[in-house]
Amino acid sequence: MASQGGKSEGSSSIEIENSNSCLVTSVRGMIDVVPPISPDHCIYRAPHGVRQLNEKAFTPRKVSIGPLHHGKENLLPMEEQKLRYLRAFLDRTKLSLEECIRFVRGLEQRVRNCYVESVNLSSDDEFVKMILVDSSFIIEVIWRYNFSMQQNETDYLSTPVSLVDVIRRDMILLENQIPHFVIAGLFNLAFPHLPKTGELSFIQLSINYHFRSASRHDIPQTSSNLEVKHFVDLLRLCYLPSTLGSLPLNRVEFVTIPTARDLQEVGLSIRKGSSSNKHDIQYAEGVLTIPQFGVDDDSEFELRNLIAFEMCHCPSDSYIIDYVIFMGTLMDTAQDVDILVQDKIFESLLYDCASVATLFHNLTLGVVWFPGNYYYRGLCQNVNAYCKVPWNKWKAI
Repeated sequence: MASQGGKSEGSSSIEIENSNSCLVTSVRGMIDVVPPISPDHCIYRAPHGVRQLNEKAFTPRKVSIGPLHHGKENLLPMEEQKLRYLRAFLDRTKLSLEECIRFVRGLEQRVRNCYVESVNLSSDDEFVKMILVDSSFIIEVIWRYNFSMQQNETDYLSTPVSLVDVIRRDMILLENQIPHFVIAGLFNLAFPHLPKTGELSFIQLSINYHFRSASRHDIPQTSSNLEVKHFVDLLRLCYLPSTLGSLPLNRVEFVTIPTARDLQEVGLSIRKGSSSNKHDIQYAEGVLTIPQFGVDDDSEFELRNLIAFEMCHCPSDSYIIDYVIFMGTLMDTAQDVDILVQDKIFESLLYDCASVATLFHNLTLGVVWFPGNYYYRGLCQNVNAYCKVPWNKWKAI
């Protein structure tokens, strides 16, 4: 019996089956072209929640490194300078251009796997060319800094000093990275006589460049076992606490610390620590010891990019985020910061106390954070236990 539309039930079923079959083919095709998630992923765009609060902190001003900002109009003037540095790199190392291209092309897929976003350039050749040009540029910049090259007057990067600082800042932005292994590999190919560890290793030369001196903090043991993803990861490794204990997960309670002013009122002493690693905060017997730290023009850029990297790459080991949250809680107001200034823990010629408190507060906005592994939890628990003893407050009066 025919249906009301004049079509038999059988023909309707066939049409539905054909439609389903077409849909299956379509969805299957979509699934097949989606690349698998690579375990090599380590270069990300900053999460929207933190990027929108200060887009300048994640956006290169003068030079693009890698594909995420490649080709942007305001960054094109530096492309010519990159080519000059590639020529200087080839002249210095006596490598042939063919050798360099062969080396980079051999790592092409591995480099692509490091980017969470698919890299869309006009061709594979364009990608290889970009990685080679950017890698040689970075090597030249770091080499000239470390070995005080006598730069001629036509060197675009030799003056002004402010441009040098902008380039250095651009090179530590999360979205402006290429994998460390390809830069270090090209460096080792170019300078095979230099050791892969120690003072003349590429890792150590990079640390010297980014921190302007190796004495700013304790340098991690630079060895072939140190797996550096890129320059943001290198900064994070340098900033990690000297002891990395694994904490039991606590999914219920987030333990915080009172402000510096509140601690002072209960008689707890805050003193400057001797460690050059600012994350080595210690507490014992009524004394909170905090290594000296400062805030300069680069601090917000560094911290925002480190925070974004931890959110994307290692959310369960977020030591930098933990530090920012700890210090932000301790320095809730200008009065709290002033206490640290008086104790010579904090110093800055550029920021007043209120600005520092605001900076650390703003750094935590938009941060997705897992408190279960909070590095300073045990310390906070011990401090809170001290504050709850009435006798300690009476002694302070």
